[in-house]
Amino acid sequence: MSLTLGLMALLAVSPAQVIEVEVFVPLCDGAQLACGRGGAGDPRSLEANLYWGAAYGAERFLKRAPGFQVRSRRDGPPDAVVLRELVLERTAGRGERTVRLSLRAYAGDRIDDALEDFLRAAAGGSSADLVVWAGHDRLMDRAPPETRAPVGAKPRPVAILACESEQYFGPVLRSLGVEPVLLTRTFMAPEAYLLEALAATVARHGPTDSESLRAALVAAYARYQRITPRAAGTVFSRLARSQGVTPPRLEPAPAVQPRQ
Repeated sequence: MSLTLGLMALLAVSPAQVIEVEVFVPLCDGAQLACGRGGAGDPRSLEANLYWGAAYGAERFLKRAPGFQVRSRRDGPPDAVVLRELVLERTAGRGERTVRLSLRAYAGDRIDDALEDFLRAAAGGSSADLVVWAGHDRLMDRAPPETRAPVGAKPRPVAILACESEQYFGPVLRSLGVEPVLLTRTFMAPEAYLLEALAATVARHGPTDSESLRAALVAAYARYQRITPRAAGTVFSRLARSQGVTPPRLEPAPAVQPRQ
């Protein structure tokens, strides 16, 4: 093959080497749930909010995580629905693909807008390879919003990092034709080390390997929550249950506490 043809072939395949992950992060709102002290529950504080600027918040944690680099950041006005859009890339190791995370920080007092946007993206309104919700399970508080899949759109693989998402999000997603690759069974902390583990797993196994995703997140959750892998395993759903395989009942995971 000539040098020119080789370069053309490389350019032709290189875009496919990047896996796009779109992450919806509604900031923790102290008016809705216990977020912690000070600004941790301020629904518009990017610097201090539990789910964004705290030690295990999405931006603060991932900016410092090995292999992650910030590619762009765009801030909205103080009264915006989306306060910040942050794009990070995880550098590919040997045998991996580059993963690009596009994170949206929604004001916590506009979580309903985040929910509607997320469901629309999951139903096919996004071109991402994986769509992720990381925050409070708003469907525990309200009826699902009416969502219509865009005409001709293809539903996206979805991961939900929120309390009891199998029970609340699962039926809604499937009504939209969306097949989730990761759900949860219990109360849990949707902290950013789970996004780090998710990105690493997607880089190695792709965005739809549910078994690998679950195993990686169980390991990360056990490590950071300082609980046993057995207890962490009760947090994340075994999606084979939808095919009639019921997992054994394990010891319940300890109650999670917000950390700043």
